[in-house]
Amino acid sequence: MRVVTRKITAAWRQGKWLTLGNTRTDGRNIYLHGNCIARTTQDGQVQISTSGWNTLTTRERLNGILNAVGLPYTGVFNRKGDLYFGTHGQHVPWDGEWMTII
Repeated sequence: MRVVTRKITAAWRQGKWLTLGNTRTDGRNIYLHGNCIARTTQDGQVQISTSGWNTLTTRERLNGILNAVGLPYTGVFNRKGDLYFGTHGQHVPWDGEWMTII
C-alpha cells in the first residue's frame, strides 16, 4: 500500500482532515482528483465508487480503504479490462457505482 493511501485512510478513520497530493479526506469522505471515491453515510455505512475512473491509482486507493475497514482479503481489480470486486477466488463484476462495503 502506498504511503499516501495509508495516511489518508488513517486520517479518514479518525475523522480528521488531510490532503496529500491528489488525495484528500474531510474525515467522512475520501476524494481522488476531486472525485469522491469513499463516503461514510449518516448511519455509519461505508460506500466506495470509482467515480467513473477505473485507474490503477483509483483501485489502489479503494483497496487501501477496504484494508482500513478490516477487509484485507477483498479487493477491486481488473481482469482483461473488466472491473471486479471480491477475492481472486470469489469475485463479481462491478460497474464502479456506489457499493456499500460495511
